[in-house]
Amino acid sequence: MPTKLRPKPENRGVFVSRQFLRSLFLSFVFLLPAESSELGPEERDWLDKHPVIRYSADPGWPPFSIRSRDQLVGIDRSLFDLFEKRLGIRFEYVPTNQWSENIEKLSRGEIDLVSGVADLPERDLGLLYTRPYASFPVAMIMHEDGPFYSSLEQVEREGLVLAGPKGYAPTVYIEKNFPNVPLILTKTSLESLSLVSKGDADATVENLGVASHLIRVNGLTNLKITGPTAHQFDPTIGVRHDLPQLHLILDKTLAAITPQERYQIYKDWVLVEISGFWDARRVMATCLVVLSIALIIIGSIAFWNRRLGKELAKRRAIEASLRESEERFRHLFETMTDACFVTQLDGLIQLSNGAAAALLRIGSRPAIGRLNLTTFLKEPGQFSALLDRLRSHERLRDHPLDISDADGTIHPCLCQIRLVKDVSGSETGIEWIAHPCENA
Repeated sequence: MPTKLRPKPENRGVFVSRQFLRSLFLSFVFLLPAESSELGPEERDWLDKHPVIRYSADPGWPPFSIRSRDQLVGIDRSLFDLFEKRLGIRFEYVPTNQWSENIEKLSRGEIDLVSGVADLPERDLGLLYTRPYASFPVAMIMHEDGPFYSSLEQVEREGLVLAGPKGYAPTVYIEKNFPNVPLILTKTSLESLSLVSKGDADATVENLGVASHLIRVNGLTNLKITGPTAHQFDPTIGVRHDLPQLHLILDKTLAAITPQERYQIYKDWVLVEISGFWDARRVMATCLVVLSIALIIIGSIAFWNRRLGKELAKRRAIEASLRESEERFRHLFETMTDACFVTQLDGLIQLSNGAAAALLRIGSRPAIGRLNLTTFLKEPGQFSALLDRLRSHERLRDHPLDISDADGTIHPCLCQIRLVKDVSGSETGIEWIAHPCENA
């Protein structure tokens, strides 16, 4: 759902745990002290004349807002319940089926405000925005078999296909600032995540709290949060421009919310694991059967935690190896005039530089992940023979190799070829550096 976009310090973390999620929310809850924001006589008079305020929210943006039949549940609903107690008026929820309906109802005057909206420079909704009532980074979500990308610049450079909900803040930002990124527009965040899960899109970006909730609740276990991007989304309340008094009242009320009140709002949606743990303890103290079940659950959790810990360590080691390789080869590609490739073990090109594109005469056509180096070798079966030799020697120096370009012209080359392995010794790919020697 749309939220406020702002840059945040670079973060190279890859895996985001639920503990990190809870800590991040608790930081926002307790580090923002309440301000003294008493309403004036004119504001109290305005409330007396407007005892009912109509509002809406995204119907599918958990944990902030979820439509349940014609009722709203989630963080936003709890926030409006607190407003009712503080202000002595009623906030009436107007159901909608998708986010765009909220903006349409605002423009027609059918509702007075909407929660979770963004004040984006990329668009002008003509609203008055309150201060943020939560804070989350925007995360990159990819398939578990994909690489570890955490920036939109990487996505644009590698030509990845993104999925994004139409009209949502991250999508609007991408459309404006990264127009070359292929984008599949969806109706909801869940639909975007599902496209990535099925392999119909390479990645999506979403508020970290929303992404974590949707992945967990909908069982999208083949997705991974590859890391926070360099942006932050802070949800605000958007009020109709003709209601400046209401905007000021809500902004003051938000400022006066205490850390304890924020905790009470968030605990049921972000800290579910904590409260559920203590409930289980009380039940175990009174029922032997439940105690047995709880012990089985705890044992299973401990087993999976150990297993996940080992998997995490392994992935971190792989990531470190890939990062080191990426940095080394990026410098190599930027400075060398020889054609440089990195391929999979089947020959599929994963990295290539400008000299490689010139040698193969593929122009601006994308090679990465789409073209196979075996297509450009003069002799059939030559790739398999080279791979066998590499497995015996790991490196071939000044190896003569005839490479055919896209027009069929043969280019004799001397090649430095190396078999790439990760820290565990598993083969991950092949490095190629080809020096054309047309007069050889």
